Amino acid sequence: MTKKNNTTSSRRRDLWTEHRQWLDLAAAVAALPVSQGGSPHPSVRVGAILVDAKGLELAAASNRFAGSVDRRRPERYKNGSKSLWINCAEQLALMQALIAGKKVKGARLYVTLEPCAVCAGMIAELQLSEVCVPVDSMRRYAKLKAKWKESIEVGRIKLEESHIRLTAVDTQKPKRQKN
Repeated sequence: MTKKNNTTSSRRRDLWTEHRQWLDLAAAVAALPVSQGGSPHPSVRVGAILVDAKGLELAAASNRFAGSVDRRRPERYKNGSKSLWINCAEQLALMQALIAGKKVKGARLYVTLEPCAVCAGMIAELQLSEVCVPVDSMRRYAKLKAKWKESIEVGRIKLEESHIRLTAVDTQKPKRQKN
C-alpha cells in the first residue's frame, strides 16, 4: 500500500513539475521580441501553450496583432484602444493548432493569465480538458482595467459550467525539505 501511495505522490509531483515547465515556456513566448512573435503589449504580456493529452506541444502563441495588421501605428497603442487591436494568446494558439489540423479536444492549455470571457467560450466550444495558470497571475497584472477583470471572472464561470478544470499552479520551484 505504501508503494502505491509513493507512486501516486511521485506522479503528482511530476505533474506539478510539468505544469511549471509549460507555464515557464508560455511566459518565455510572451517575452520574446515582437519581431519573433512576442507580445507587443507594454504591460500585459500573455503567452499560451496548447498541449495534447500525451504531453506534446500543439501550438504556442502570445497576445499580438493579427498577422497583417500594422503594429507600428502609434494610435493603436493609445490608452483604451490597444486591446481592440491585439488578439489573445489563447485564441492564436488554438487557431494555430486547428489550422495545422491538430485535434484539440481534451487538450490542456497553459496560459500566463486567466482566459477572458471570449477565450473561455472558445475553450469550452473546443472541449479542452484543463486550463493551467500561475497562481499569482491576477496579482502580476494588478493594473488590469475593471472591464478585463470582469471578463476574466465571466471566463471562470464559463470554464466551471463547461466542466473544464482551471488549475492554479505555483510557478515557484519547490524548496527542498531538510531531512
